[in-house]
Amino acid sequence: MAISGISGGGYSNWSPLAAAATQKSSKAALDTATDLDKVRDKGLVAFAKEAKKDAWEEKLKQWKAEAMKNSGLTEESLAAMTPDQRTSAMQQIDEAVKGKIKQAMDGAKAQAKNGVAVPNFVDLSV
Repeated sequence: MAISGISGGGYSNWSPLAAAATQKSSKAALDTATDLDKVRDKGLVAFAKEAKKDAWEEKLKQWKAEAMKNSGLTEESLAAMTPDQRTSAMQQIDEAVKGKIKQAMDGAKAQAKNGVAVPNFVDLSV
């Protein structure tokens, strides 16, 4: 006679890999709980605005790094330039980033015209 959960597949299947998978899933649950806590603290609209702002800031950093790489520039090479050269290089980088922003905005407008709308969040907390 076997006791349910002890023999025949209960604890006998325990392994370090299973324990590690459990830890990973519990970490994901903690990350989600943290986001839920932020939503509860700030409200859904404020949380969504902050998340969108953070995503744009990250995207801008990526585009700047990409523009610098395409121009063959590094932070060190910019620092070594004369002020006029640095100003010119930074203007080129800014123009490249502005071009990426325009592309992204035009893409969003085109999607909206085609009926693919960006979801809006509504804060229903009272």
